Amino acid sequence: MPSKNDNILPLESFSLTAVPASTHNIAWSPDAELAIGCDDCVFIFLPEFSTDTFTADHGSEVSRQYNDAALRFPSVEHRHPDLNRHLFGTAEQEFPEFEHVPGGGGSGTITGQGSSMNHGVALEWSPSGLGRMHRSVLAVLTGAGAITVYCEGASDGMNGSKLRGRSARSLRPWVAAWGVGAGLLIPRADGQESEYSKEYITAFAWARDTDGRGTLMAYANDDDEVVILSVQAKHDSNATPGDCGQWRVEEVARFVAEGPHPILDPTDPDYSPSGSSFSLSWSPWLKRGSSKTSMISYVANNYVGFREVTVSWPRKEMVAPRVKCGASDSNGVCMHLAPDAFVVWEDLIWTIGSSKVCRGMIATPAKAQAFQVAFDSNEPEIASHTTDECGTTYPEAEGDGPSQNPITETPSYSLVRLSATHENDAWYQTNLPLPPNPEDGVVGPKWASDINQIVEHQLPRALANRLASDLTSVRDEEGSDDGDDEMEEEEEERSEFDPNDAMAGIDTEDQVHVNRVRIWGMTASPGGGVIAVFATQYGTMWPGRDTFAGHKCRVLFGRYDSSTEQTEEANSVLAMKKLSTEARAWEWMYGGGPPVAGVGVGMSTPAQERDKQRALKDHFATVSRSQVCPFCELPLAPVGKSSRCQRGHILDTCATTGLPILAPGLSKMCNVCGSKCLKPEDLVVVAPQLKDIIMGEISSEFCGGCGGKFVN
Repeated sequence: MPSKNDNILPLESFSLTAVPASTHNIAWSPDAELAIGCDDCVFIFLPEFSTDTFTADHGSEVSRQYNDAALRFPSVEHRHPDLNRHLFGTAEQEFPEFEHVPGGGGSGTITGQGSSMNHGVALEWSPSGLGRMHRSVLAVLTGAGAITVYCEGASDGMNGSKLRGRSARSLRPWVAAWGVGAGLLIPRADGQESEYSKEYITAFAWARDTDGRGTLMAYANDDDEVVILSVQAKHDSNATPGDCGQWRVEEVARFVAEGPHPILDPTDPDYSPSGSSFSLSWSPWLKRGSSKTSMISYVANNYVGFREVTVSWPRKEMVAPRVKCGASDSNGVCMHLAPDAFVVWEDLIWTIGSSKVCRGMIATPAKAQAFQVAFDSNEPEIASHTTDECGTTYPEAEGDGPSQNPITETPSYSLVRLSATHENDAWYQTNLPLPPNPEDGVVGPKWASDINQIVEHQLPRALANRLASDLTSVRDEEGSDDGDDEMEEEEEERSEFDPNDAMAGIDTEDQVHVNRVRIWGMTASPGGGVIAVFATQYGTMWPGRDTFAGHKCRVLFGRYDSSTEQTEEANSVLAMKKLSTEARAWEWMYGGGPPVAGVGVGMSTPAQERDKQRALKDHFATVSRSQVCPFCELPLAPVGKSSRCQRGHILDTCATTGLPILAPGLSKMCNVCGSKCLKPEDLVVVAPQLKDIIMGEISSEFCGGCGGKFVN
């Protein structure tokens, strides 16, 4: 693998003051944007792909990747039904008028009457294409049973913001485009006859990228129904600032997903709670002619069901697709499931004999169980029965494997337990080969070794108790008026702390572990080369306390070791995935991926792509020779990636056409390589004779140099 550019920002762990409220609360978008969900807000961090050095602008401060949160926005607001009024206008349907009372929804005894403080429950990025500049949008499920979809609004034309003296992409304005649940109603597509109701949503999942003009979202409600929405969007580059774009969202399918097991009365001795905020997941798409088929997995009472969904996208934009759901589950697995069980699919479709097969892992969540299901399965529908009949009322004895759905080879996976302690050696499990960490040579990913060092840290018992007592007394006195002065005195005392005096007379052989770690979430980068983990450290010698100020959390990273023998194989797998330029650049910088054309110093463009770019620039050669300097009206000559006149005036050059950019506001800047490209509408003014080429071959969303997305 070629050497990296020395100016790539380092990817290092960082601290974050937050109050985590749920698991699975960290997610990477298809463009390497990192979202972290907390109690009442969501943090979003944007990647920086520029390879310029920034130390000169801010002294000795060390820059790193994700150096600052690009946005922290509250997610607890109860949205009014009018948020979705524009959806009914796009679908040309009448907006249902009803009296809206915030809070409450569904059929639950408590949730049907009111809701919690609307804390964050789950979040997930959509596939690329729904947001402005072909980016992703972020869906957030909150405790009121509503999903709100957020996206970038139209900018004011300034292309971004200045951050420490350099241009950087900004997420402002960040707007709520639409929502569903808790009184937020969605139009029905033709043939859908379900009544409008105030649903309480318990889980949701975006479908994989369909390579079409939109995507699908599935959500589950507390009536044991799974609803499928068609989601499409169109954005105008000349929209007013803050505009969320034109959206077409319609309900296209709905089916009952209650499983074969009857729900027991809570007073039954064999009753056990079930349900999960992460109960839905989509398999990869299987292409069949003009249609595609995927499977939705859903978690019910001690049962995981698989339902086939086939979609055919029309050729016309902003028209709902034809979606067909199976009349019953194509397959299913009976097994004991505790609350918050979930399913993860492998991102591959296997051909076994004449069948197309998908594999994955079910987290019960006490243990992980592999499964595989085939498309067009002829398995008979599982008849209704009790959990006693299939033996899933109670967890299986340790060491006994499930008899259903055996597979010959377990998919590659990694998992973490919620708590990492010195007594739990299995808090991190994986069947992947663990090469030495490229940074310190320790076997396994760096984030795992960092957590392991924290939980294995020991102190003499007497010293640990003394420190715990001192910390408790400081916390008890924090509420006093002179608490700040006392805290300053405490800091001075700690600065004068002499470890030799503290250890005097202490039995150093009686050691105790003083730390434990709560792991809230783990996520992989778009190409799978980097792992991010969101964790919080707690003490074992004193009780923890949640406050509005939040905890000192850490976001840890594990990087790919590019020196292993698996690099060639990993690159071939990476090439199979349809990654964006942003994702490929991220994998090149941190995940052991191959270099990306046009990104970084010395990264040449492949011959085929270079010939294509040269042919496009040749169309504008005549126009380019006629351009003059706007300051002195002397001819301009290309010099590298710039244009210069005889008097030394230097102008940026369009990476797509090679034309000099003569005035501000005529171009867009690439978020990856930093190149500038003239807007298609301005190119038509400069070269009206090339209008057909401009409108057919030049994108208003992607850079002509590297293929990255423009800054909004």
